[in-house]
Amino acid sequence: MREKSVKYTGKKPVDIEEIAQRAEPGEDVSQYFTGKHTARQRVNVDFSVSLVRQIDAECERLGVTRQAWIKIACNERLRQMSSHVHHAPTS
Repeated sequence: MREKSVKYTGKKPVDIEEIAQRAEPGEDVSQYFTGKHTARQRVNVDFSVSLVRQIDAECERLGVTRQAWIKIACNERLRQMSSHVHHAPTS
């Protein structure tokens, strides 16, 4: 099994635990992170059949996958909500 590493430096890969130990006392460990990876979490969502059909029709129209459409729709809705919160009148 391959040892997990964060960044290839041409030297022996540094284990994530070693990086954590270095970071604990405050050592700068930013050199080990490229910013190219985003943490992800898989979720399961149950939709009614009629909603899935509507989503699939929209996916067909736009030429995107169901997963991509759901991500886009969620992102758009969150942006709308954020926009309304920042522009809400204050009392």
